[in-house]
Amino acid sequence: MPFVKLVTNVPEEKISDDFNQKLNRLLADTFPGKPYEVFAIDVVSSNKYTFGGTSDPSAMLRVTAFNIFTPEKNIGYSKAICEFLSSSLQIPATRILIEFIDIPPSNVGYNNTTAQVMIDQGQF
Repeated sequence: MPFVKLVTNVPEEKISDDFNQKLNRLLADTFPGKPYEVFAIDVVSSNKYTFGGTSDPSAMLRVTAFNIFTPEKNIGYSKAICEFLSSSLQIPATRILIEFIDIPPSNVGYNNTTAQVMIDQGQF
């Protein structure tokens, strides 16, 4: 159940209507064991976002999930995400920050319980 938040200074009118779905598909294809249906994605376009002291096109993406991040795997995840954002939003990879946050499944609530309980019951 990854939570994804993208903040960018790319104007909203330059972000395609199906951008969230395309990002969702990329992430589901990139992260093992995380199906399309379990992603929660929030995209925020803000003219107040800056990177490196400038307002040149840039983005910050935070992915919070359990049981998928390792230092080695994060390199591949970063590459896939940077390539997608570069091609979709015309942001250079040098202006994309990605934060991978690993949380325990017991800290994720869903459907009246936690992800840990669902894992223990074989639902994940």
